[in-house]
Amino acid sequence: MEKKRIILVKTNLLDRDPRLAKEINTLKHGGYAVTLLCWDRDCKGGHSEQREVGNSHREIKLRLKAPYGIRILPFLSIWWCFVFSWLMLAKWDMAHAINLDSIIPTLIVSKIKRKHVIYEMFDTYEDEVTLPQWLRTIFVRIDKFFMRLADAVVIVDESRIRELDGIPNDNITVIYNTPPDTLVGLHIPSKKQNSTFTIFYAGLLTKGRSLDKVIMAIQNVEDVKLIIAGYGDQIKELKKEASESPEKVQFIGQINHTEVLQRTLAAKLLFSLYDPSVPLHRFASSNKLFEAMMCHKPVLVSKDTAMAHIVEHENCGLVVDCNSVAEIRKAIASLKQDPELSQQLGANGRRAYEQKYSWKIMEERLIALYQRIAGKVEPAAEK
Repeated sequence: MEKKRIILVKTNLLDRDPRLAKEINTLKHGGYAVTLLCWDRDCKGGHSEQREVGNSHREIKLRLKAPYGIRILPFLSIWWCFVFSWLMLAKWDMAHAINLDSIIPTLIVSKIKRKHVIYEMFDTYEDEVTLPQWLRTIFVRIDKFFMRLADAVVIVDESRIRELDGIPNDNITVIYNTPPDTLVGLHIPSKKQNSTFTIFYAGLLTKGRSLDKVIMAIQNVEDVKLIIAGYGDQIKELKKEASESPEKVQFIGQINHTEVLQRTLAAKLLFSLYDPSVPLHRFASSNKLFEAMMCHKPVLVSKDTAMAHIVEHENCGLVVDCNSVAEIRKAIASLKQDPELSQQLGANGRRAYEQKYSWKIMEERLIALYQRIAGKVEPAAEK
């Protein structure tokens, strides 16, 4: 039986999006032939590039230099033309478009060719920046228009429904941004007592993640050290902090995912303190939260966020005001002074991960969704 041909459409490269890599791997093992249409915005030139990526999928790149964030808007028409042209000329069975910047040309072609399309929201563009209410309302209405036309909508957290005041599609699937359970075969550090209470952070190093508040919070707490890994626009500041207070802060730069997990397992506490004053942060579904749960570690998260709801419901960490140094310090000190509480919170997180949030469960949901969509009456074979 011939494999169904799936087209994934995303404005980033694969190496910038671990979730996308997990989904491609899931579809491959589910028996689908996957092609990724993506945009390489970091190189010069305006041509496309096609290549096979191992035995997992085929990759079609638009190689065109373009910025990230809101400044991408003037370049979107080029991306849309690229996607439209390629989808019109290629043979495929189902498309999976990720985010508003990819769904528009994908849906137009799917209607012309009478093909199925899934719309997945990694990010809600309307809330990446603070917009005037009237302008946000217009963008939400545009987004909902395309949601209504899609065969299914995939969201990363139930809170997206509340964020958009409802999603006009009867086929909604929640697939959390959880890591695969990689603890099997991974070296687990010795449980030998260590007087230093280690806090670990790996990820994007930018404002709005409260790294500066955590650094201030640990200054007056004995035997506490923060280890930071990652990339972003705060590297210079963090290197300075590490050089001035090496007993409190260590900056180790960018590391691979295996080392991230090793250091997570060796740490006593993780945190994912997104500032909820940024609209998108209130509804963020952080991979760091789920990594902490998988590694049975307690986690600190911000009040008034979707992550706070999960942490409170699963009792797997503490919820704090991310802008209050005193509150963060109090939470760190309480966990340091009560190892049994830390252990219990970590155990609760691991239990919840196994029962509700593991990537194995998410894989089953994704494949079940594809099977439901493929089970619909298929259009006539493409000539």
